[in-house]
Amino acid sequence: MALTVSCEKDFGDINDPWENKQYTVELPPLYNSIVSTMTETGRPIASSFLYQATQLAANYAASGYRLDNQVGGTWENYYFALVDYRKAIDLIDADPRSAKMTNIRAMLQTLIALKTLRTTTLYGDMPYKDAGKSIYGSAYFRPVYDKQADIFTAALADLKQAVDGFSTSSDQVSLGEYETLLKNDIPTWIKFANSIRLRYAMVMRGKNPAAADAIIAEALTKPLLEADKYVGIEAALVPGSQIDRAGNYRGNSYVRMGSTMWRAMSSTDAEDGTGIYDLRTKIFFEPNSAGKWKPYPQNPPTGTVAETGNGGADDPYAEMRLTKWASGGTYNYSPLNFYYVADKTFPDLILAGSEISFLKAEIYNKGIGGVTANPATAKQFYEEGITASVQFWHKLANGSAVWVVNKPAASPDPAALKAMLTNPAVAYSATPAEALTQIYKQNWIALFHQPFDAWVLQRRTGNATPNTPLAPTSESLNLNRLVYPSGEVTSNFDNWKAVTGGTDDRSVKPWFMP
Repeated sequence: MALTVSCEKDFGDINDPWENKQYTVELPPLYNSIVSTMTETGRPIASSFLYQATQLAANYAASGYRLDNQVGGTWENYYFALVDYRKAIDLIDADPRSAKMTNIRAMLQTLIALKTLRTTTLYGDMPYKDAGKSIYGSAYFRPVYDKQADIFTAALADLKQAVDGFSTSSDQVSLGEYETLLKNDIPTWIKFANSIRLRYAMVMRGKNPAAADAIIAEALTKPLLEADKYVGIEAALVPGSQIDRAGNYRGNSYVRMGSTMWRAMSSTDAEDGTGIYDLRTKIFFEPNSAGKWKPYPQNPPTGTVAETGNGGADDPYAEMRLTKWASGGTYNYSPLNFYYVADKTFPDLILAGSEISFLKAEIYNKGIGGVTANPATAKQFYEEGITASVQFWHKLANGSAVWVVNKPAASPDPAALKAMLTNPAVAYSATPAEALTQIYKQNWIALFHQPFDAWVLQRRTGNATPNTPLAPTSESLNLNRLVYPSGEVTSNFDNWKAVTGGTDDRSVKPWFMP
């Protein structure tokens, strides 16, 4: 006892907490915490693995990144948001005004359902029903894994509840200025939630057509995002914020325009670019240091000229090009457009209306979801999606403050757009099977800024997007899912082992894949 008293006397202040404060969790910060997690995480995964896997671009050398070292951030991004969501719903349920907080509840349901569907398409089965509940006690520290089919069902049901729960009544409790995503625009929230529902019903349709068709049929009767609209995280609207993608393309990210994308945008291999018919080509990419359009082969044959490297003046993505466009270095293959890489105000797209147009085109091409196949209507939505995507990128590039050299006009030349739509490679085919391939191709190109979503499209269509067989040594060969992060293996081993059998294999197909 004497020793205890002595210790307390001498070290009492040290034993006190550094700051003995109590914090109150409030709804607006929780909501914005979830919104802040909606940016597309895992960028090294995109540039090192997904660009090559989806063939939106090509890697001229193997990345120094290991996939299993990159997946943790995306996993944690979801589960931190899920905890915030559960606490936010608790606050709503406990609020005396909860009956008038249906809009806030629906906003939260929309965001977390989207994040849930995004995450399960990346990893497959995962903890869901009992996940994000560690705030309720140790019983939830190691949640079991739910089947992907069950996760889809639950998340899509939440989206339906959200769509039906939004209200335009003036007595709704509002987040006011704290609603930073859609600025309390309830009609747009309804379109956003309903469009997400349509997207993921299409993802699951190959495995559960009856349930998917019911959702598709209902979604088509409700408002959807217009072709010229989009939802995204807008750095330009938040003073002092930015979305820096440059790290995707420097260091160990050996990214160039690939031959698969080049052949989807140009009718010939003419290095002067005279074969280019897609009006987005010169926004997404640029010539090599010699001024020639030269893609890197997606599957380089023996004897392919090596790229010169990513260092100093030889790096087409070096920041020095903001002030000195011609760096003086050498790079043999066409890089992604430097301004596309360097601009820190381009939004992180969550959902673009052009994608919804392509989904409608697919629905009318196939005649699914209670819709009778209609080639004319499918063509209308197909051309609408292309037009919206081209216009979006012209407007975005023209509005860039850093874009100087070869800056596009604010909108495409009408004659040039017409020429693109009537080009033999683009003009909608009278043969339904060929037309469906065109729909997938154009949706894939429009998702250039969203490689994770392009990866879902590639996998749910059975690799029907443009592709070239990859070499057996490719880092992206048979990449069907992300492996679970090492932290999950350590902290939730028994449940991880139950779902993987003790071996985590990225070639294992998630449930939604054919």
